[in-house]
Amino acid sequence: MSSKPPSAPGVGHTGPLVSARCTGCGKCSKKRTAEIVGDESSGSFEHVCHSCRCVTWWNVLDLLEAAERSRGKR
Repeated sequence: MSSKPPSAPGVGHTGPLVSARCTGCGKCSKKRTAEIVGDESSGSFEHVCHSCRCVTWWNVLDLLEAAERSRGKR
């Protein structure tokens, strides 16, 4: 069991939409996160991987939608 506190509400539902690859199993998926470490278009973030069945690091492959657009700003 992890000693980390539970994720804040909305994690995975806010932030830019990115295409990313799980560093554990290599699965590619679209994810939302506001907590990218490094550059938004090529950084990494922690997120649940349903294939690995745990929280793993994901590497951003491509920025699909900027954060401003995902919040409805024009």
